Parts: sequence; C-alpha cells; structure tokens
Amino acid sequence: MSEHSRRGHVRPARVPSAARSVPFLTALICAALLAACGGSSGGATDAPDASAGPPTPVPSPRITAGKPPAAAVDVVREFWTLVGTGRLEEAQRSLVAPGSPIRQWNGEDIASARFVRVVPGSVSRGAVDEATVEFAAIVWIEPSPGVSPWGEPGEHQLFEHVVRMSDGTWRMWDSGTGP
Repeated sequence: MSEHSRRGHVRPARVPSAARSVPFLTALICAALLAACGGSSGGATDAPDASAGPPTPVPSPRITAGKPPAAAVDVVREFWTLVGTGRLEEAQRSLVAPGSPIRQWNGEDIASARFVRVVPGSVSRGAVDEATVEFAAIVWIEPSPGVSPWGEPGEHQLFEHVVRMSDGTWRMWDSGTGP
C-alpha cells in the first residue's frame, strides 16, 4: 500500500520556500494597500446613496481668470451635444439653476447644434452669483426652417455658466446669449 492511501496517515504540511512565497506576499501587500486606499481593479463600486438626494451646488471658490476647468468645458460640450441631437429634455435635466429660461425652451428653433470651442481669455470676473465659472463658448447652430432668432446656420458666441457640485462633479447652471 502506498503512503498516500494509508488510512490514518498524516503528512506534515509543506512550508513554501522563501523564493516561492515572495510573489504571494507581494500580491497580498498590494491587495491590502489597494483596499486601504480605496483602489479598485474593476470590481464593484459603491453606489451613491439615493436617499441623500442630488448633490448641491458649491459655487466657491469662484474661478475668475485663466482657463475654465476641463470638466466644466466637458459639461458644456455634452449639453450642446444633447441639444444638437434632439435630446433637449435630457439637456434640460442636466441644468441645476431652478429659474433657468432654458427649462421652458421648446428647442423648436434649432435643427442641430454642436460645441466648437471655448473663447480664449473669456472667463468672467463677474460670474452670476450661483456659478463657479462663466466663460464664452462658440456653438455652431443650424436653425430650424422658418422664422428663427438664430439667423443663418453658423457659429454663435454663448455665455456658459457652470457650477461645481458638492460631490466634485460639474453641472450646467445656465447658458445665454449675453454676459
């Protein structure tokens, strides 16, 4: 009978050699560090608490010079992409200004639109009280057929008001045709 098949025989546990245990220990240490820092390698993430409600605007510190933050520009780009592809209601939901006239806009005067660029040096020193940053952007607009306040298809300079939220994200506050 072989040693492995004998009943009652207990073999001593194998202790890994130091050379074979180093990668294992390294992997354990890395996993512990990632867990301590909140890192993830694609696993599940914590979902925001739905009962907490939406994040609130955090208007300060105001940005009154230099370039607008890239994330603020991305929000404006997304807003005009939604408007330009006929998803006005979705764009309106992204606004956080309770009294924004855009909330009542039906969008029938625009056939399509797209964000073109930020106007250099356009960050305003006097942004509206609720906004974190105000800057000018060029938006290409193709008006709907018929009477439209937009005139011929082309580029228009619009003033974008963007606010930083309590969770660190950026949202549109409002957009207008004048400062």
